[in-house]
Amino acid sequence: MPREFTRNVRIAEAIRRITAPEIDSLARAAGLGMVTITDVNVASDLSIACIYVSVYGTSSAPTKLEPLRDALPQLRSKVAHELRLKKMPKLIFELDKSVSHGARISELLSSPKSRH
Repeated sequence: MPREFTRNVRIAEAIRRITAPEIDSLARAAGLGMVTITDVNVASDLSIACIYVSVYGTSSAPTKLEPLRDALPQLRSKVAHELRLKKMPKLIFELDKSVSHGARISELLSSPKSRH
């Protein structure tokens, strides 16, 4: 019987728990608006941990990730100190586009269909 929570899922949740307050304070200091971690995926070999974030209230969200990317060494150090893994994954920030895609789909579904 397979386990419900694999090691990678537990590590991903721990990374989310450790980095969330740091990302929040970095976002406030940089004036980014509201930044939320939507998901964390850890590779099966623990080489990469991709942190998906949503940035609310900004028009050019990809450029807004720069302050977070600049702080990656400090975040990685904090995660390494708290988790004490033999192999620490490289942290990567990616913009989560699912919220904007979902809003666009809702907009298309709610708009009246034009028939010609």
